[in-house]
Amino acid sequence: MAYETKTVSLLPAGTALSRYCMALGMGGEHLSDAVEISRQWHTTPNVTAALEAKSTIAAGTTTDATWAAPIASYGIASEALTLLRGASILGALEPRMRRVPFRTKVPRETGTGTGGAWIGQGLTTPMAKTAYDTVTQDVYKAGVIVALSKELLQLSDPAAERAVRDTVVNGLAAYLDQQFLLPTVTLVADLRPAAVTNGATEVTSTGTSAAQINADLGALLAAVTTPGQRTWIMRPGTAYRIAATIGGTAAIDVPRTLFGIPLILSANSPAQITLVDPGQILYSDNDDVELSRSGSALLQMDSAPTDPPVAATVMTSLFQLNLWAIRAIRWIAYLRAQAGSVAFMTVAY
Repeated sequence: MAYETKTVSLLPAGTALSRYCMALGMGGEHLSDAVEISRQWHTTPNVTAALEAKSTIAAGTTTDATWAAPIASYGIASEALTLLRGASILGALEPRMRRVPFRTKVPRETGTGTGGAWIGQGLTTPMAKTAYDTVTQDVYKAGVIVALSKELLQLSDPAAERAVRDTVVNGLAAYLDQQFLLPTVTLVADLRPAAVTNGATEVTSTGTSAAQINADLGALLAAVTTPGQRTWIMRPGTAYRIAATIGGTAAIDVPRTLFGIPLILSANSPAQITLVDPGQILYSDNDDVELSRSGSALLQMDSAPTDPPVAATVMTSLFQLNLWAIRAIRWIAYLRAQAGSVAFMTVAY
């Protein structure tokens, strides 16, 4: 009997992404140097293959055939996207949200859609009264630039690879999750979508006793009125405080469920408890992460950069400080399709 064999990598997820970035950073402006550097990693031949497939070293993105399109062909871009989804609240919710294309009109039911009656002989069957409108998901992009020392890139060990991978992926994941959940994030045309909690029902916390927490969670459950499966989102410490305080069967399955409702725990959550019906969230994604890199750019080392830069803006030279930067961009959008599909409560625990 013939048996099919399959090669299974024992390397941590994201190793190819880390090594690809490190080879480019250490190789500087010479692609051939990056290729030679990558040959030391015998367990990730796809990194060398992707670098050899590049035609030039010019700046670009994963969708640019002259720069980083090979990382998509050799599975490195999908690895980056998988890591990003695994590190984020958005990634955990994605399978449960309603996926729609960018810039496409999507029907949305605005009526109740219910009706009916018992029908006697010869009597008329009633009509169900409902109503629809359409919404359009716009296109937005979110990104982050991470600067790393070239000394770090030259450390060919698992700790350095993990640092590169986690710094790039976790930075973008944390930012997107905060934007998704912070109720103060409003819609800005052609710039960003509103958070799903913006304009949603807010429940005010009444305290931290078992009775008060139970009452507050009950108020959140009552505030979400759409018919779909709910999901809790909160910080791990918040969930464990709830479990320790209220105890009983409601908290017995934390961190998987609370009151039998799926639970997503993430340090990326704001200091709040969010209850969402994911099926009523419209979600768009181009299934890609665009990566660009530079070792000679001038950057504003600021999480809130001046836009556009002015004469007084302090710029930092990557070349002068022996730094290397990678920029990760993701095209993504989301929209609360129905009123009553999201509720949240700010907490101090």
